[in-house]
Amino acid sequence: MSLPLLLVILHGDDPRMDLLYFWAAVLLALTPMIIFGGIGVWLARKMWRERREDKVRNAEFGMRN
Repeated sequence: MSLPLLLVILHGDDPRMDLLYFWAAVLLALTPMIIFGGIGVWLARKMWRERREDKVRNAEFGMRN
């Protein structure tokens, strides 16, 4: 008998453990997406803010691109 088959026979099917594994996988997948997405949004807002300030500053001094 192979080891995986033996483990299935001895331990059976546990739906609570399957649910725990599912949520662990979801958390593992979402964590980097949330972190890197948050960094991306933060950088995009910072860039937009700097561009808007540059436009206002250039308009005040009469400079053109």
